[in-house]
Amino acid sequence: MNLQSIESLMADIEEEDPLDLGDLAIDETEARRLMASHFCEIDERLSEHGLDAEARLEIMAAIAAHTMTENMILHLGRLRGAGGRDEFKDWMRRHGMS
Repeated sequence: MNLQSIESLMADIEEEDPLDLGDLAIDETEARRLMASHFCEIDERLSEHGLDAEARLEIMAAIAAHTMTENMILHLGRLRGAGGRDEFKDWMRRHGMS
């Protein structure tokens, strides 16, 4: 796992599912680099604690799933606050949950 490969894969994903940074004071490249660095650091620490690649992958998948759940909850709250039933259905469809 290295920073450049993670950033590249993230950029590929964002072609299909762009980030919505709104009016935040961070751009996509900075956000991508920050999170890719964080994942690489976690991987390095887990390796230093003796975890093999499979165990590290499982932990990373759990971290990603947790983050996706949190992201979904935030989106649902935002859509509910906007009263957007159609927007919610569109979001679910885009993410393969319809």
